Amino acid sequence: MDWEWLVKSSSQQGVMTSAYCRLKHKNLIDVLPNDLNTYLSEITNINRNRNLSLLNQVKELSLLFNTHKIHHVFVKGCALLASGVYNDIGERMIGDIDVLVEPTHLHKAGRLLKETNYTSLDESLFGKYKDHRHLPRLIHPDRLGAVEIHSKLLRKERQKILNVKEILANRRTIKGVCVPIMVANLDILILNHQINDFGYLFKSINFKVCYDSLVLEQQNEPSTTSKTSKYHRLFYTLRALYFKSNSMTSKNTSSTVLKKMYKLLNKKGLVRRIYTRIVNVNIGLITGLEGIKLFAKNKHFRADVWNHKSEVIKLFRGEE
Repeated sequence: MDWEWLVKSSSQQGVMTSAYCRLKHKNLIDVLPNDLNTYLSEITNINRNRNLSLLNQVKELSLLFNTHKIHHVFVKGCALLASGVYNDIGERMIGDIDVLVEPTHLHKAGRLLKETNYTSLDESLFGKYKDHRHLPRLIHPDRLGAVEIHSKLLRKERQKILNVKEILANRRTIKGVCVPIMVANLDILILNHQINDFGYLFKSINFKVCYDSLVLEQQNEPSTTSKTSKYHRLFYTLRALYFKSNSMTSKNTSSTVLKKMYKLLNKKGLVRRIYTRIVNVNIGLITGLEGIKLFAKNKHFRADVWNHKSEVIKLFRGEE
């Protein structure tokens, strides 16, 4: 076994601690070299302590929002932690604290955090003029997690497959923390990768989301809906290439040829490099056209571009 590859690949996919915890759960730790076992144990312990701190921060934020009557729900990784779906809280690596609020409460929530010693990170030049799905990240000098307050969850609204009003209306409270029902959080995790991270365009698999989905499916929570969007179909097709599942949702009818193509696109090599390059060029062209339209219509944006022309030049050169 190439252990170096395992560490590198699992780290890139954000599932290094998940892989270690699953090996431990199945009593397979003995297959690891002693030094690797020690390393992964230490990393998992660090992550466990970090997640405990993040969960305390989430509870603190939830209490603050409830006190000020801000309708909210924590989503993605922190919602999973608060829901207690993992055998070991150290399994899941968490980035930011994502919280969805009623759109009319967005700026009130941002102001409230700033009044409690959170500070806002600077927006990018283009971000200042976009109708973004969340406020700039907020950080606190004495807290681990950066907070992203969302009024929307996707780059482009898809009300039929992810409805913000329904997510907020159907929320539940677990130990003082407002979280979505599990099927809604699963949809958020899948669509965040497929749409926001361009997973659908790249036809790329995300092992962290795959693992989250498998964990959620084991909770036996009744689903009130069965999503059949093209994003869900691709996700479950890609997941089936690497993971077994008894879930009815996982069944797909993709042809053998298509499955082989997807596997090839997720394997390092010339085909993947060429396809990734084509998709990146396509995304760059679309983003460039949006920038040109904004430049033509907004005089304040034109002034900002001129005042930050050195940054814009670096951006076009791919230096940032």
